[in-house]
Amino acid sequence: MDLRQLRYFQVLATQENFGRAAEILRIAQPALSRQIRLLEEELGVTLFERHARGANLTADASMLLERVTFLLRYAEQTKLDLASSSAIPRGPVALGLPPGLSPLLVAPLLRRLRERYPEIYLKIIETFQPVLHDRLTHGLVDLAIVNGPISSPDLEAIPLFSDAICAIVRFDETRIGGQRVDLRLLDGVPLILTGVQKSGIRLELETAAARANVTLCPVVEVESVAVAKLLIRDGVGWTVHFAAAVQDEVDAHLLRAVPIIGLRLHRYVAWAVGRPRSRAVRVLAELLRELVRESVGAGIWPNTELALPQRASRDTSA
Repeated sequence: MDLRQLRYFQVLATQENFGRAAEILRIAQPALSRQIRLLEEELGVTLFERHARGANLTADASMLLERVTFLLRYAEQTKLDLASSSAIPRGPVALGLPPGLSPLLVAPLLRRLRERYPEIYLKIIETFQPVLHDRLTHGLVDLAIVNGPISSPDLEAIPLFSDAICAIVRFDETRIGGQRVDLRLLDGVPLILTGVQKSGIRLELETAAARANVTLCPVVEVESVAVAKLLIRDGVGWTVHFAAAVQDEVDAHLLRAVPIIGLRLHRYVAWAVGRPRSRAVRVLAELLRELVRESVGAGIWPNTELALPQRASRDTSA
């Protein structure tokens, strides 16, 4: 195998058509077919099922595509790093973020990148924790903010901060009178659940509720807190999230965010073990930490605490 063959394979796997792939690669179709046959012979597998309308990926090809995507991205970044005659970081970085954090981080992070490192090209991948972990370990994401503790031996991480998990209610809600709320107050309350099962805030909430013998009563599930905010204002129920995600509505006296006693979500910046980080990736990780420190210090993210600067443990359960 060589990088040229792998590039040919990647384009054909994406297009599933020899003619279109040959046009993109600017080579003759017979030459492309020959390189794919040589690759199949070397690997001893069939990568494509040929038919009149194109070529479908086999199971082996799908597995290979994951590895090839990482290898080609890493090879390109290596070339950029070596070609640079200075210490200026450059090249693409794929950053994975949970949907709830993305609106808070992307704009200020991009401003700093443009000011200090304009040759770094940022790609944002918004998705939930299980997918973020998978994409990190397969090299499809260079860096991600994930929830801890970190249990995967394939990931290394540094703690960033922890969020108080809050009951998010209408501003005129009378059942919450103090600065904090006991988890037992959620027993029987109509809840709007956000995110996905067994992940993030929902995992923390459901685990704590089971331990405290609290019965959660979800009335609807949504992926984004943006939808949950509208439903709360419409009187559907409460949700559970972190305060910074609803700060605009809190400032406008539309919602309240009240910390639930004993519930916190710990955040880490993580990368794959055994895959060297480019200068651009290292710079981005430091910018994230800087931005978090400033945001927490300025009170922009309420009910948030900075984490101690030790490395994350990888021997506890997630």
